[in-house]
Amino acid sequence: MSLIELEPAPVRLTERTVVDWRELLLTRLYEQAERALIYEAYYDGHHDQVFSTSKWREAFGNLFAQFADNWCQLIVDAAVERLKVVGFTIDGNPSDEAWSLWQENALDVESVVAHTEAGKCGRSFLLIDPNDGDPLITVEHPSQMVVALNPANRRERLAALKQWIGDDGYRYLNLYLPDVVVKWESKVTVAEETGTAPVEWLLRDDGGTNPLGVVPVVPLENKPGLLGVAHSDLQPAIPIQNAVNKLCSDMIVASEYAAFPQRVLTGVEIPRDPETGQVNVEVKAALSRVWMFKAPDAKVWNLPAADLSNYVNAVEMLIQHLAAQTRTPPHYLLAKLVNTSGEALAVAEAGLVSKCRTKTLFFSDAWEEAIALALTAAGADVAQADCETLWADPERVSEAQRVDAAVKKKTLGIPLPVIWAELGYTPDEVAEMEREQASKEQAALEAATAAEAAAERVTEQVTPPGTAPPQTPPQNPLPPPSTAT
Repeated sequence: MSLIELEPAPVRLTERTVVDWRELLLTRLYEQAERALIYEAYYDGHHDQVFSTSKWREAFGNLFAQFADNWCQLIVDAAVERLKVVGFTIDGNPSDEAWSLWQENALDVESVVAHTEAGKCGRSFLLIDPNDGDPLITVEHPSQMVVALNPANRRERLAALKQWIGDDGYRYLNLYLPDVVVKWESKVTVAEETGTAPVEWLLRDDGGTNPLGVVPVVPLENKPGLLGVAHSDLQPAIPIQNAVNKLCSDMIVASEYAAFPQRVLTGVEIPRDPETGQVNVEVKAALSRVWMFKAPDAKVWNLPAADLSNYVNAVEMLIQHLAAQTRTPPHYLLAKLVNTSGEALAVAEAGLVSKCRTKTLFFSDAWEEAIALALTAAGADVAQADCETLWADPERVSEAQRVDAAVKKKTLGIPLPVIWAELGYTPDEVAEMEREQASKEQAALEAATAAEAAAERVTEQVTPPGTAPPQTPPQNPLPPPSTAT
């Protein structure tokens, strides 16, 4: 009999109670948190010595337990630092209401946290709290939040659960369903829990309604798959990171025991203490010392220091593999950039730019739905399809190149607001510049009108009453018609 057959049959979807949802999602949360915390450890530089042998561990124990040549953090941060939301449009127009919500919830900073956690762990979550018409948007960690999707429709969220430990030591748990939010707390503190007994939950809110009508938790997923699996940027990097750590540890050991030259004496009898048997003559090498031996067969051999470049070359090869598999520019990792042209840099960073643009596609829908739900909670009638996220250009281009391209586009008749947006200005800045331009154009029109009116008044003053104003002859009069037949 297989293990699957021994498991209890899951409760049918239509028959699940809030307790059934709580137990199901808690199990999924623990599995998700276990994976997320592994990625957290690698990002923070807490790596296991995976490739060390039993003899190596026997010789060095935990000597290298705290060592890590950490590249994981750079791999995640290289993409995150190029992901910046600059605004939202609703029905094609910049939305001040959406941007105000963004600023009120400090999402300039929190969005960086959300993108970092998604790149690091594969996903993070956006929790929308209606808060009586003053909506809150918070970023949640995958070790504390989990969402259940409908297997028949991945875009439909069935339920979500958040569990955390308060500063009082108790566990707290919120279950989010489309129509209700249920809250529990543990009966005892974490310190009082036993390893075998399940957590006993006490109801602290048995049915607060959910005014949004949908599960108010939006997954922000990095490279999502059709089977519901999101992928961490560290997935391909961790095996290579483990190999780099092993080679660096071996190089440290080699530098300790074999990185300096040794001299070997043969054919020489070393005097020893007759009582203790210990060597009582120390052979020292120095500029002011000369070695002389009476034995005719005495020889001195020189053993060169170990060549550590073998380790360096192997580490550099692995880092090149790391750059290729994670699409991180090689000069980010190897730091060998000398007199490189702008075109060469653009080619080297093309993979990272493409990676960032793909991330904006994955992340845009999550931000759009979160903003639309928050605006709905604030009383507006906004659907996700009406909302669009605006991102800064992830490609690094010099200011001179941008301005030169902008001037050429202007000569082609491209509207200035479009050019300003491509130059990286936010929708608020573009709107302000449009207002300033309209004001200048209005002032110029008024000045031209006033000048024309003043010219007419001068003409009226110069022309005597009852006299027609002088007519200006045409500059190029037509020739008289020909009478020749």
